Amino acid sequence: MVLPIAVMICLSVMPFMATPTKAANPAPFFSISILAPNTNPARNQWSTLMAEQLPKIGIGIDVFDHTGWSQISPRTWGYPGPYPIPSYAEGGYDILFVGWSWGLDWDPTGLYDSPSVTPYGDNFYQYENPEMDWAIGNYTSSFVLDDRIYWAKQIQAILYEDLPQTTIIYPLSLFPHDSNFEGWSGLLWASNYQPMENWSIAGQTEFHYATPADFEDFHIYKYESVYDAQWLRQIYNGLVERDPLNDNAYGPRIATSFSSTDGLTYNIEINPDAVWADGHPLTAYDVNYSYHLMVTPEFNNPSYAYWTQYIDNNSVQWDPATSNYTLSITFKKEYVFQDSNIGLDLIPMHIWGAIDYADQEAQAIDWATNDPGKLFGCGPYMLEEYDATNGIIHLTKNPHFKDWFGSDPKFDDIYFEFYGSKEGALSALASGAIDMVDAQFSPQLDEIPAGAGYTLVRDPGTQEIAFNTKHPYLGTGESCPISDTESGKHIRKAISHMIPREIIVEEILNGLGAPGVTGCPNVAVGYDESLEPYEYSIDLAKAEMEAAGFEYPPETSTTGIGLYVVMSILALAGASQVIFLKRRK
Repeated sequence: MVLPIAVMICLSVMPFMATPTKAANPAPFFSISILAPNTNPARNQWSTLMAEQLPKIGIGIDVFDHTGWSQISPRTWGYPGPYPIPSYAEGGYDILFVGWSWGLDWDPTGLYDSPSVTPYGDNFYQYENPEMDWAIGNYTSSFVLDDRIYWAKQIQAILYEDLPQTTIIYPLSLFPHDSNFEGWSGLLWASNYQPMENWSIAGQTEFHYATPADFEDFHIYKYESVYDAQWLRQIYNGLVERDPLNDNAYGPRIATSFSSTDGLTYNIEINPDAVWADGHPLTAYDVNYSYHLMVTPEFNNPSYAYWTQYIDNNSVQWDPATSNYTLSITFKKEYVFQDSNIGLDLIPMHIWGAIDYADQEAQAIDWATNDPGKLFGCGPYMLEEYDATNGIIHLTKNPHFKDWFGSDPKFDDIYFEFYGSKEGALSALASGAIDMVDAQFSPQLDEIPAGAGYTLVRDPGTQEIAFNTKHPYLGTGESCPISDTESGKHIRKAISHMIPREIIVEEILNGLGAPGVTGCPNVAVGYDESLEPYEYSIDLAKAEMEAAGFEYPPETSTTGIGLYVVMSILALAGASQVIFLKRRK
């Protein structure tokens, strides 16, 4: 109720805070409905702001549906049919506020290509453009970096012009931490949950990390929460890992070398000194078992559909009579990011091989609770204790990590600890009980305790407005005065011109972000620096509406509420929303 009340406040204060403005809102040419998830306080504010902005150019708002993901999915990527996905009034959606979290490898396959239009993929925009299909196809098969960058920029240029979505901001994460903390890569932590063996604080043997959510998943192949990924990745590692000293490219980890001449078959040498945390040798048998799980239906792998595109039960090959450390992995098709498929975190066959596929997830939970010593891999740490009552994961140093890595982890023990509030986590940082606070607490610069340090990290993510490109105004344009798809594009451009990106960054995010341009994250390889965010301009927005055939009446001087006044009200409403959500939690 808080945000709808904020809209009413905006209307009620107009007579008291009125200032001369250029013109009153025109009568709406048509109306749309806004679909927005209620899980992000900042997004709550800018979606409400856009409900105030769009009527200025004659786009009315029928419904502002501020709801949970369970209600959003059946209207978008989970729409049950018949297809295409219709407008909001007919059970689909018009526009959706949504965020995407990407890795460092930006792969738009499945999101913008025609074969992936829902229900066949995640292209719930229902966007179809043969030029985009061609560009994505070339991008994902370009093994020469310059070619890959060229096609990445072609994709961005098409997105910038066609606007199946319009990006609002690129997020910037703030990690408060001990002022003496060093040895990490903020970008690799945010995107890949970097192994922590080089993290250190002078004079400390323990590291305490505050997370905003409790722990739910205990099998490395079954996690859905980033907070479980963070600690599980300290236990399980893969043949290769991203190297911060080599532009974050993949380099050998458990492998000593890997190479391919065709992008399909990779020849790999396992470090012969590699052992699991119990001292048992790590061999090709473990690699084969780990990849086998990915394509075993009974295991119910959440990434089963992905992995079956690339491997089968015969993909891993080696000759035991010759060596258990020399092997090959042959993938079923080329992929520009194939190195990431070699980075699968491995699990020990001698521990998991006796557990039925269907029982492994439950077994992991049982071991975490009753026999934590069974949850180990070859990574720098292993599970020492899971305290379910207090929400604490205690990891201890892998005694055999040095055998193959060459050095011990800097910390002896790592603690991941659940805190129910940002205030509690920051207070613990101030007292020294916590060494780092996760960025998802949404801390602000002025909230960092005196004497603490912090790191700002450019996230490989985006926040956007998604358009239903089959909508009669926003997509096909068939209901516009000039009835064609170009009119639909003009409407989308008009909406993009009505997004006050810089004000959102400064007023809502307190500087923790950057104005968005396209769906490509600004940290991805191939990001096009030459493209500029759509300018916030009512005049430019109206020009786009006029290009679709809409005509505005002559403007007259009137009074109205200014954008900065609305922002101040929404900031207050946003704060109330945070409190409301915490109380409900």
